[in-house]
Amino acid sequence: MPLSKIQRDVLRLLASHRDPESYVAGSTPLNRSNPRFSGDIDVFHDREERVARAFAQDSALLMAQGFELQDLRREPTFYAVIVRRGDEATKFEWVVDSDFRFFPTVQDKEFGYVLHPIDLATNKVSAATGRREPRDVMDLVTIHEQVLPLGAVIFAAAVKSVGFTPEGIINEIRRLARYTDADFRRVASDPPVDPVAIMVKLRQALDEAEAFVMRMPTDKVGLLFLTGGKVVQPDPDRLEDYQTHAGQRRGQWPSSPEIVSAMFERYNIGPSL
Repeated sequence: MPLSKIQRDVLRLLASHRDPESYVAGSTPLNRSNPRFSGDIDVFHDREERVARAFAQDSALLMAQGFELQDLRREPTFYAVIVRRGDEATKFEWVVDSDFRFFPTVQDKEFGYVLHPIDLATNKVSAATGRREPRDVMDLVTIHEQVLPLGAVIFAAAVKSVGFTPEGIINEIRRLARYTDADFRRVASDPPVDPVAIMVKLRQALDEAEAFVMRMPTDKVGLLFLTGGKVVQPDPDRLEDYQTHAGQRRGQWPSSPEIVSAMFERYNIGPSL
């Protein structure tokens, strides 16, 4: 994602405040090298008390460094402000989120700590089943092309979407993904979004995802599949060739140190401390 200057400066300033329980999530780390701009920065927390503390610490440092803060919302589990400097501005949110994930949070040179790319992907799928946002179309295509085929993401994300089967998630995304050219013009992107091209890509990705999940056994729903240190979309006819990986509170690394090392290299991330 082409971060604005104020977003980049804020993230770097606050990176030292991030830790395994206070981490950047949402679309910002998912798309940092892609065309879509984000209007906000999301910092997630596993516990309610951490939200208030992180908000207090972050806002104090921002004001000490000359940023102006405009309050938008203050609740025990959700704080939101507009951060301003001169004619630049960005929205910043501190929220509580479920600590159920597939992998632990990971260190990041620019952001401090972030969700693992796979958890960013499964969270985005879950979000896309409950809202109509054209920016989600771009993010889902990015996931399919750069992180993991959408079929495998949806198959795993079903464990986070109570009441949805993988097929149900696909159907819901299809139902909600009905946008006009004007809808896509509201998405900040450089270059601008090509509505026809991006919708064709999404439909193709969902068709491929549906063909995949319909071949997978229902007793494996909610699992990831790994080979050679890489999370992959498996061949449904050869599932015995893959290591399975389940989510849990605060996530877990695979049992093999070699797989973990290969995963860090694959996703260009550092391990949690």
